[in-house]
This record gives sequence, C-alpha cells and structure tokens, in this order.
Amino acid sequence: MSTTVNVVEMSYSADEIRERVRAAGVVGAGGAGFPAHVKLQAQVEIFLVNAAECEPMLKVDQQLMWQQAARLVRGVQYAMTATGAREGVIALKEKYRRAIDALTPQLPAGIRLHILPDVYPAGDEVLTIWMATGRRVAPAALPASVGVVVNNVQTVLNIARAVEQQFPVTRRTLTVNGAVARPLTVTVPIGMSLHEVLALAGGATVDDPGFINGGPMMGGLITSLDNPVTKTTGGLLVLPKSHPLIQRRMQDERTVLSVARTVCEQCRLCTDLCPRHLIGHELSPHLLVRLTSRENTSTCWCGR
Repeated sequence: MSTTVNVVEMSYSADEIRERVRAAGVVGAGGAGFPAHVKLQAQVEIFLVNAAECEPMLKVDQQLMWQQAARLVRGVQYAMTATGAREGVIALKEKYRRAIDALTPQLPAGIRLHILPDVYPAGDEVLTIWMATGRRVAPAALPASVGVVVNNVQTVLNIARAVEQQFPVTRRTLTVNGAVARPLTVTVPIGMSLHEVLALAGGATVDDPGFINGGPMMGGLITSLDNPVTKTTGGLLVLPKSHPLIQRRMQDERTVLSVARTVCEQCRLCTDLCPRHLIGHELSPHLLVRLTSRENTSTCWCGR
C-alpha cells in the first residue's frame, strides 16, 4: 500500500469552490438532497464526513471510501476551504477495515478519522456529531449552530469532481441487495429506471417481490420500478412481499397506530434507551404512544 500523503495544492478560492459545486448540481446524496453549495456557505470550525452508513444491507459508502480514498480526502480539503474549517473529520465504523486502511495513509495534517462503534444508529447526524466532536446540537437546530458542517461520502466525492473537473452530477452509486441473483453495488446514470437497475443484479429471485428505496430501517416502499434513479436514491432492496419490512410499509396509519396501542405497555424503555434522549434532547417516545392512545396532549410534553 502506498504511504503517499494526499495534499491538495489549493488553487481554488472558497467562492470558486462553491460556484463549481453549485454549477455541477451537487446535492446531499444521503437522502435529504439539500444543495451542497448552500451548506458550504456556512463558516464553521469542523467539516465532518458522515461515513457510518448505518443502514444494514447498504454498502455504498464503505466501498467508495476504499476505492476512491484520495479523492475523498481532496473533497474534504475543498469543503474545508469553502467553510473555513480548521479540522476535517471522517467518521466511519470500526468494521470498515478496508476503508480505514485505504484512508489512513492519505490523511494530511488537519484531517483525521474518527472510529465509530459498530452499532445502530451510529450515523444519525446529531449522534455522529456528538461522538466525533463532543458537540451537542440542540433540538431543531442545525449542525452549523455548533460550528460543524456535515456531508456524506458520495456528496464529498461529487464535490471533488465538481471542483477538479467541473463534472456535473449525472450518476449515482447504489447497492442492490436482498432477494436478487447477484447482489452488487453499481454506478448508474440518473434517470435510469429501477427496473433496469434490478436487471443488472440478475432480477428478483422470489415470485412476488416487494421493493424498498434505501435501507430496511428508514427506506420507503417503491410502488413502481418505472421510477427513475435520482440524486438521492439510497439503494434498491428486494424482499418477498410477505416480508414484515414490506408488510409494515403497506399498512395505513390507522393500522400502525392500532398495533402500537396494543403492544405498548408504557414501560418507557424506548425513551430511556433513545440515543437522542441520552444526549439530553427532550424526546420521549413513550409519551407519543400515550398521546395516540388517549388522544390527549396533556399526557405529552408538547401539551404542557
């Protein structure tokens, strides 16, 4: 493995970087799709790459990190220049050993790796900021309020391509996994149909499949494979339509609430163990269930 440290000769001003990112149409690839050049307008102390990829079954970020480690570090440097950050942090899980080995020799002064535990939901933006920097983002506040800007791996790679090559965002890397013949991570043109993406993985291996855009925890139900790949497509998961992850997403809100009322015994463990509650956020999931059960806001902090 090369031990050459990746150092960018900064020939671009902050304004030039932001303009090239804007012109290339770079948006947050993690799902929200927020324009990257707007984030880069914030003047902060730390630029953080959220590389945890907390959703099971998705392999995009961890593969891109070891395949394009040098470009990722250059993207961090461009983002640091644009935001005035004095420190860059790449937060990734301990189990991503191949990515860690690829990135470590590329790190210049001012950029470090932060190793996260192999747990869910390491990767939640607020929790990742807390674990990687020790800074606590207040409820409903933005990371910039504590001097941090956060982007994910694919966004930072797109920033590097935009700055160096003025390359527009016309493609997306995503994982196709689950009940398919050949699970894979593939880079495809934006606008390609999900049906065509599925074909690249050899098609579904079950007779009556259901489809999820993104991961099994937070991904949404796909109603048609004619839908195109977008800048924020998180992945394509294929499961039997009878699978609980598919069935749950097919339930209407009334059914979901009815099940919640039935099974919740108000033990409040969901609150006591809630990661955001543990860092001081006034978030009490058990009170929300109590609210739906009694339809009385006086039982919830929002009705005080």
